[in-house]
Amino acid sequence: MKIKSSDLLEIIRDDNFAPETFKITSTKLKKDPKSALKSVFGYLQTTLKDTAVVEADVLIRKEVVLKFQTNIINLPFSYPNKIEQLTEADKDYDVKLYAIFEAEDINASHLRIDLMGSVDDFLAGDADVYQNIADWVLLQFEKLDTKKEK
Repeated sequence: MKIKSSDLLEIIRDDNFAPETFKITSTKLKKDPKSALKSVFGYLQTTLKDTAVVEADVLIRKEVVLKFQTNIINLPFSYPNKIEQLTEADKDYDVKLYAIFEAEDINASHLRIDLMGSVDDFLAGDADVYQNIADWVLLQFEKLDTKKEK
């Protein structure tokens, strides 16, 4: 799946996408991330058949949010000007799936974003993408738990 930077930015700036919100406890996510995120994966799979710009927000606790966003660059949708600066408007880019972890104690910027895989691989059911997501989610909780212990 590909999208022009200008098209992506227009959709983001116009809020022409509807994020879906899920509530999943940290206990469920830590025990079995793939199983806990099954409804999120289903939403992403279904929505990505119609559009390249998708966001799924997982409310874990008031101060901890996990997001999945599609994008062409390793930045959240909340930075459209930076995306514009770092991309070429009329160039087609591969759409990728990013995971974003927002928590005060995750790091100094309170945000961690990483590439999980291409949208094409995700839609194809590539086991590596799903495993990347599960491993990444567990790693973020390990970081949070380690900071709390200090």
